[in-house]
Amino acid sequence: MTIIPIPHQITFYPSIQNKPMSRGVLILVLMASLAMLASVFADASTESASASAPYFESFQELRERFGYEFMYLSFILLILVTYWVGKRHNEVLAKTTMAVMLPLFRANFARVGDNGAELAIDAPHEYIIYLTGRRHVATVHGLIKMKPRQDLIRTLFTFFSTPVQDTCTLNVTMNPNEYSDGVFAIVPKTTGSTIRNKYYDLTTFTKAANQKTLDESLITLTESNELSEAILPLVDEKLNQAAQWLDYFVVSDQPSHKPEKLPTEPCPKRVSLSFRLPNARNSREILPLVEALIACLDGLPENCHVSSVIKTKIAKSREEASKEIGKKAQAEKARELEEKRLKEKRDQEKNLSPEAQRKLAAKEERKAIKKRQKMVTKKA
Repeated sequence: MTIIPIPHQITFYPSIQNKPMSRGVLILVLMASLAMLASVFADASTESASASAPYFESFQELRERFGYEFMYLSFILLILVTYWVGKRHNEVLAKTTMAVMLPLFRANFARVGDNGAELAIDAPHEYIIYLTGRRHVATVHGLIKMKPRQDLIRTLFTFFSTPVQDTCTLNVTMNPNEYSDGVFAIVPKTTGSTIRNKYYDLTTFTKAANQKTLDESLITLTESNELSEAILPLVDEKLNQAAQWLDYFVVSDQPSHKPEKLPTEPCPKRVSLSFRLPNARNSREILPLVEALIACLDGLPENCHVSSVIKTKIAKSREEASKEIGKKAQAEKARELEEKRLKEKRDQEKNLSPEAQRKLAAKEERKAIKKRQKMVTKKA
């Protein structure tokens, strides 16, 4: 993982396509071109030593002789230029986005980033954010994930598949037992059903509801009206200001993906915010979304306390969900034991004599016939 510094002042970068090619890339291109020409003239001079006429009588002949070499070299140069331009574009977008959020982070967290830098690069299209040191909050993990512009093949593939968006996701792990349990989310109406079906906590515990205080393009997914009344005043104004960039805002005490077995410890409470990134020049448009997230860090412990009736209802829904997970885990365990038993049985049959195997097969056939006859009798 490489750590990169973030400028203290927000810088809006011009379009990368208008910037001149870096010195390293230019030198690489020139070296490759010189190597190709040297190869061409070396072959030509070798041939001319044994013939009085020039080896290449026209450019057409040169192209026919070295057409594949030109094609391969052009493809390699295209990959190199795409990598540099795409990597640079993503770096500018990530650093500009982080520069917009940085004053808020520094004002609200004792520690921003790791090893003295605020932003870490995990891949040419993925940058990591880490925050800690604040009341009510354990940690914040963020990910700026952009289109893989540096990868020519993946870039071409996105034209024929689901479009990839530039996004930023901030996941806040809250301290336990400081506010009521529950699942609440604000999502765009156009993608609300898709998001709800994607995440276990939203699918299992919430229902959709319109809210008068929200922008007409947004809708809530809530477990209780009391939760909505407690959380909405904290965030509705800020989310409305940047509703066009919001992917989802979630407050939850349950895992986002369905557990395979019953957890041994309670799931950490979390607040998650995901939004799409505008271009670098308009990056300040996402600032209200981050301000809404910051407002919840103190607002939830102070305001999100539901009545005892709703607490009982929420606790009951978790018990039912746990029973379903337990049944699935038991069924999976029973299936594994049955597969193990059948495997041991097959291994034992391999060691039997041919006569014993024939007798065993006949016995199994008689059992199967009796079973079918019982089923026919039950149906009759």
